[in-house]
Amino acid sequence: MVSPISCLSILVIPLLVTSLFYQVSNAVNATYLDSICHKSTDYELCNSTFAADSRTPTADLNGLLLISISSNMNLLETTIVDRIPKILDILEDPLDKARLQNCSTDYIIALGQLSNAYLASASKNYPAAIRLARAAAHKNDECDHEYDTTNRPSPIADVPGTVVGLIVISYVIVDEIPL
Repeated sequence: MVSPISCLSILVIPLLVTSLFYQVSNAVNATYLDSICHKSTDYELCNSTFAADSRTPTADLNGLLLISISSNMNLLETTIVDRIPKILDILEDPLDKARLQNCSTDYIIALGQLSNAYLASASKNYPAAIRLARAAAHKNDECDHEYDTTNRPSPIADVPGTVVGLIVISYVIVDEIPL
């Protein structure tokens, strides 16, 4: 007599193998990824972002979108948790401290928006993902403008440009996804 488990395994194993093959076969090839990076505003950022992520070789367009959003989330988290507190410890000017604390608040909000954009992308709700990424970009701009009226450079001047660059990469990828 054939057990129910062996019957299930006869059905399930081919489905698993097929789904694994399907995932890999839909992966974006290196030439296509290179063309996506050329469409972004920062080719080097795009290239290095995907080269640094182990998910890239098997990622389809949605996977690349998730990688770009998660890279942005990692950048903001590192900035909020590691960089800003260390800089605040050495700043003496109360106005500089206030500016940087405002940036921290802006980045916390942007991180939440990007987290929701990630969830929207994971469920393939691309209009919501773009709307949330755009909202995060606006919060990023608020931080970037904190130092507009001063003669001092922002101690985190590299972050706003990278955040925008990663958001633009996300936009480029969404434009490539057939809806």
